[in-house]
Amino acid sequence: MVDTEGEGETMRTICTAQEAKSRLSNFKDREFRQFQEDVIEFTTESKRRFKIVKARTGFGKSLAAMVCGVMVGDVTYLVQSKYLQEQITNDFPEVSTVFGRNNYTCAANPDKTCELCLATKTNPCKANCPYKLAKENAMAASYRCMNFSYFISEVQFAGRFSGNPFTIVDEADALENTLLNNVALVFTERNLYRLGLQDGPKRKTSTSNSGLDSWKSFGEEALEQSTYEYKRIEKEIAQIDPVNEDLLLSKMKEMKTFVHIAEKAQIFLNNMDEHWVYEEVPRYGSRQAQYIFKPTWLSPELSNEFLFRHSDSWLLISATFLPMVVLCKQLGIDQDEIDYMEVPSTFDPERSPVHVWPVANLTSAKMKEETPKLIKAIKIILSWHKGERGLMHTVSYKLCKEIMEGVNSYRLITHDSDNRKDIMGEFQDEYSGLPEDAVLVSPSAERGISLDGDKCRFIICCKMPFLSLGDKVVSARLYGGGDIGKLWYRADAMTTVEQQAGRGMRGEEDRVVTYLLDYQIEKVYEQNPLLWSEAFRDSVTWGENELLAEMEKVNW
Repeated sequence: MVDTEGEGETMRTICTAQEAKSRLSNFKDREFRQFQEDVIEFTTESKRRFKIVKARTGFGKSLAAMVCGVMVGDVTYLVQSKYLQEQITNDFPEVSTVFGRNNYTCAANPDKTCELCLATKTNPCKANCPYKLAKENAMAASYRCMNFSYFISEVQFAGRFSGNPFTIVDEADALENTLLNNVALVFTERNLYRLGLQDGPKRKTSTSNSGLDSWKSFGEEALEQSTYEYKRIEKEIAQIDPVNEDLLLSKMKEMKTFVHIAEKAQIFLNNMDEHWVYEEVPRYGSRQAQYIFKPTWLSPELSNEFLFRHSDSWLLISATFLPMVVLCKQLGIDQDEIDYMEVPSTFDPERSPVHVWPVANLTSAKMKEETPKLIKAIKIILSWHKGERGLMHTVSYKLCKEIMEGVNSYRLITHDSDNRKDIMGEFQDEYSGLPEDAVLVSPSAERGISLDGDKCRFIICCKMPFLSLGDKVVSARLYGGGDIGKLWYRADAMTTVEQQAGRGMRGEEDRVVTYLLDYQIEKVYEQNPLLWSEAFRDSVTWGENELLAEMEKVNW
């Protein structure tokens, strides 16, 4: 355990790094890469509760981290997405993994997932539930893996998987967003009507106290009504004939909705203060309007309650982190509790040049007139990379659609929110039947996709990935967070650019060219180049903007 001053004992280990690696079947005959043993020594020798390691993509962070876990003898490995979870369990067969209920087929009814289980207190399921089996295996295992959301939900509400001696958080720069979403109190239009709260919280008056009082009253009523509703439905379920599966399933879904609202309303009442924001997200297409309460920043109390109290020691790893003062503000961590290490890059920067070549100024006010310039530049880059696969980051589905239509090339493939995983999997498969020079155009491929070798030889970052100022939390941080808020806003966008560029450079022998095409990227870089890692800055090229020169010659 760690004392209140941040200094404690080093982690207790049961074997050496070499012995730990020998227990990992896919790596026992491989040598450690350069600096991996340094990371292991740093982590196991640190006396601070939080170990933060920044290492470029392709370094082999997961092996270094997992070896630390094996040395301790018990580890929980957390990742952002199910895709990364699958990747970890493929790399480390010794790790027991558990997903959410909807990822398992019901043993009693193969047409349903375990999320749609019809078991009740009066009619328990007699089949061997694959979800329960996976969960029990993970609880009993020495090495276990799950995604952020599942872990937070389990330790907060189910009380399982808590009390870990050592926890790894991979892609830890994405952790804050998951925590905020788990803390937030969210209503749909339909749920507000069901609870008799369709008027929503009263608008703030001239004093903040009266506004907070109205929020509190709203939260108390939401808790009372949702508790009443789920208990009422629970009694109804007990009276339903199990043969009537459709009605039973409908009622169980309904009950779970109100149980969830009651849980979140209690969290809201326990933690809400003047630093929270209230936001109404209008109806869009088939999606109902949403009414959301969430904190502007995570307080130390919130982050500890939802996550950090559930493990003695933490290793946070990622290719990118925001400046330490911002990271501590994001996660509610005292900087005195942190040990930090940035791993030198072993990659030759000449194999991964980054061309900061702005061809368009893609601010919201200028998007319409500037997008044609962007499309023209993309066509030229595609002509430079005939026969090669590439990745194009668009930030939004709207810009993605405009590029697909404007470029109009057989090479371009894209996805929507429903088939994202399938399309990305197909793109990563060299034998999928896609064109050999296919280019994936995506607004959400900055994480969780690894494109080594010929799977990706060039990357185009179309637009600076600033967060939307339409989001009230983003706006409150930028305009009300002082210097830290302004630094956070710029740093978040720049680290996302670095993540985007890192999808194709996965090893020392890889090679990939990256093009940054938005003037806003160049502008922020010139203001503060240290927002990018040293390794990434080393890859930035200087000289004539060859793309602009070519655009002046070509007339499409």
